[in-house]
Amino acid sequence: MHPSVHPVTNLSFSTRESRLQREFSNFGEIAEVKLVKDELTKKSKGYAFIQYTSQDDALLALENMDCKSFDGRLIYVDIAKPGKEAFREYPKTSGPPKKQQLPKQDEVADCWY
Repeated sequence: MHPSVHPVTNLSFSTRESRLQREFSNFGEIAEVKLVKDELTKKSKGYAFIQYTSQDDALLALENMDCKSFDGRLIYVDIAKPGKEAFREYPKTSGPPKKQQLPKQDEVADCWY
């Protein structure tokens, strides 16, 4: 079983990795938190990746944190596709995934507007 990586988008630009670590560790052991920053300015780009050591903990975090207010912003939590180095290869976009990647409409998808 691969560890689960969550891309978290629409973060406040003032959110820090330590804050994400603290909040998301409520759901289980975190292997890594990576806040994506602009290489030149070193400022946050408003999204991050959170990797859990356990798939179950990752799913718990997804259920509890997706579409929640965090540092004054409505954040979106998704699951990166397994089998690749998600930190480096996940598309550099923010916002909801493409329509064809969404689960059936009766699941998590109903919080994307």
